[in-house]
Amino acid sequence: MPAGVSRLSGLGPVTGSLVEKLLSRPDGQSRALPIVVALGARGTGKSALLEAVAARCAEIPHANLDFERHGRENIQPGELVGHLAFDLGRRWKQFGRMAFPRLWLCMLVVSSSVDLGDRRAALRKVRELLPDNQPLERNREAIVDVVRLAGGVAPAGALRGWPEATDLLLRGLGWYGRQRLAGKIRDLPRGTGNHEDFLIEIAKQAQGDEEDRAAADATFCDAFLADLRQAYHGINRSRRTLNSVVLLDNAHTPGGQACLRALTAARHRSGGEADPLVVLATSRKWSPDWNEGWSLLTPQRGAPPPGRPTTQRTNGLRTPAPRQPSDVDFDWAEGSARPEPRWYPWYLLELGALAEDDVVDIASRSDIHPTSRLPRFLHRLTDGHPGAVSTVVAAVTHHDHTRSPGELRGMLQARTTDEDGAATTLSAAARAYLLQDFSVPSRQDLVTASAARDVETLFHKDIVDLRNPAEEGALFKELGDLLWLRAEPGQQEFQYVLHPWLRRILLQELASRSEDHPLNWDRVHTRCRDFYEKSGRVLAARYHDLALGNVAAVVRYLSAPFVDDQNAEFDVTAAEAWLAELDLITAAPNRLDKTAEPYDQLESHAGNAAGDLETTLSWLVVSLWIAADPLGDPGGTLNSTIEGGFHQLAHGRGRGSILLHERAERYR
Repeated sequence: MPAGVSRLSGLGPVTGSLVEKLLSRPDGQSRALPIVVALGARGTGKSALLEAVAARCAEIPHANLDFERHGRENIQPGELVGHLAFDLGRRWKQFGRMAFPRLWLCMLVVSSSVDLGDRRAALRKVRELLPDNQPLERNREAIVDVVRLAGGVAPAGALRGWPEATDLLLRGLGWYGRQRLAGKIRDLPRGTGNHEDFLIEIAKQAQGDEEDRAAADATFCDAFLADLRQAYHGINRSRRTLNSVVLLDNAHTPGGQACLRALTAARHRSGGEADPLVVLATSRKWSPDWNEGWSLLTPQRGAPPPGRPTTQRTNGLRTPAPRQPSDVDFDWAEGSARPEPRWYPWYLLELGALAEDDVVDIASRSDIHPTSRLPRFLHRLTDGHPGAVSTVVAAVTHHDHTRSPGELRGMLQARTTDEDGAATTLSAAARAYLLQDFSVPSRQDLVTASAARDVETLFHKDIVDLRNPAEEGALFKELGDLLWLRAEPGQQEFQYVLHPWLRRILLQELASRSEDHPLNWDRVHTRCRDFYEKSGRVLAARYHDLALGNVAAVVRYLSAPFVDDQNAEFDVTAAEAWLAELDLITAAPNRLDKTAEPYDQLESHAGNAAGDLETTLSWLVVSLWIAADPLGDPGGTLNSTIEGGFHQLAHGRGRGSILLHERAERYR
C-alpha cells in the first residue's frame, strides 16, 4: 500500500505530545512507563507511524526492529535485546556511547558451548575482550570469532577478569534474579570469588528445554535493563536528558509477543525500579496478554463525551477500550507525574479511523480542492481507512480527468496494475491485500457472510455453507483478533459488524459471482431473508428483500403506519421508530450498475406503484437505497427527490410529521 506522510494525518497527538511526554525525564529521573502498542488492521498506517517517530528521534538513542523481516517472526527475547543493544550502544551526538557490559557478558557466555574446542585460541581472545570492558558493538566480530574458534567457558580460576565481570552481572540482576538462578545451581557462590558456575548455568539454560531457555532469556532482559539504568546514572548522566527509544514493528508475530512479554516481566522483576526506555510497538492482531486490563471489542457509537474514557463491562469489571489518537492529550494531561495506573503496563492505541477533516487534508496534498465534494466522497467510500484513502487518492491523482464524484462511481472497478505489473482492478487489489491473512476457504466464507448486516451468519452454516462447519466460531474469532470487527448498538446491547471498508470490498466480490455459483448474490440474500423471516425478525428480512431488489415487499412493510384504517396516531414516538426502520432497511447493499445514471436507476427500480402512498414510498425508498451507497449517487443528484418525498409523506400525518419535515431539510 502507498506509504508516506499523508498516511499520518490524524496522528498528530501521537507523534507530537505523546512522544514528547514519553521521552521526558522530569527532574532527570526515570518513570514507570507503559509499553505503547499501536493497534490496527492491515493498511492503517502503523509502520508509517513508527517511521515518523524514528525521524523525530533521529538524534536520540533509538533502535528499530521489524519482526516480519529477515526471518525474525520467531526471534527469542535474548536475541532481541542483543539487536537493541547494538543500536542503542552506537555513539549519539549528545548522549555519547552507552555500554552494556552485563548483556555483553551474557551474550559471550551463551554464544559458547560448555564443551571446549580450541581452548587456547578461545581463552586468548577472551582475555583480550573481558579486561577492556568495551561496549558491546565494538566486539561483535570478536565475539563471533570466539564462538567459531572454541565456544567454551573457562574452567575455575583460569581467566583473569572473570570474577569482576560476573560480580557486575550479579549486582545488576539483583536479589530476585540471583534467587531465580539459584534454583538451578545448588551451591551458587555468594561472594566475589568463583562465579564460573553461575555463567555456565546461563549457557546450559540457553541450550536446554523450553523452560530453561525462557529463564536464560529472562536473564538477558534483566541484564539489558540493568545496563540501561546504569548508563543513565553514570558520569554521563547530565548529557542523557531524554529516554532511549525502541520501535518494534509487527509485534503480533510469535517472536514479537514473546519479546514484549519478556520485557514486561523484566520490568516487573525490577521491584519498581524504573528504566529510561520508551517502547512503542505495532500489532495487527489482538494479544491475550491484554485481556486482563483491556477490552477487545467495544461499541463505536454512543461514545461518552470527550474527556471520559470509553469502558465496557467485561466479566464483571469495567475495562477500557483501546484508546483513540484524539484521547491522548486527555490521558496524558499536564500535571500528572506519571500515567494513570490503568495505562500500565500497556497503553493501547487504535489506529485506522481517519476523520473527514483528515481525509480533506490528505486530498488537498494531491491538489484536490478541500471544498469540493470529492474528499467527503472519499471518506464515505473508505470509512476513513488510511491505506484505502491513500490508494484511492493515488488513483484519482493518476486520472486527472476524473475528479468529480460522479465520474468516480466506477472507481473500484477501474483497471490498475498490481505489484507484479499484472492487470487488475482497484477492488481486486484491495481484496488481495486485506485478506492475505486468511486462508482461501475462509476468504470465500467471508465473501458470503458479507451479505448480512452483522456477522451473525458466521454461526449459521445453513446460510454461509462454511467449508468447515465444526469451526464456525473460529472465523469470527479470527476476524476479531485481526481487528476487522466493530461493535455497534443493536437490539440486545451491541452486535458485531465487519469494518465497512472490508465489507464493501467483499460485497463487490459477492456481486461478481456468476449466476451458476451456488452462493451468488441472489441465493445468499434469499437464504438470509428466509432465515430472518422464519425467526420473526421481519425488519432484517426486509433489509435482504431490498438487497434483492424486491421494493414492493419493503413498501408494503413501511406503509403500515400510514394506512387510513390504522387507529394508532403517527405521533413523535411512532415517527422516530419508523425513521429508524427506514434507515436500517435502506442501508441494504446493492449490485446496481455503477455506470448507469442514478436517476435512471431510480426510475427502473421504483416502477409504477398502485397508489399515491405506494408511489411516494417507492421513490423515497429507492432514492435512499441508492444514496446510502457511497458509489450510488456521490454527486447528490437524488437529494431533491428525497427531500420532496419526505415532505409529501409528512403531509397531514399528525405530530410526527415534523420529524419527516426535519429529515427532508437534510437533503435541501
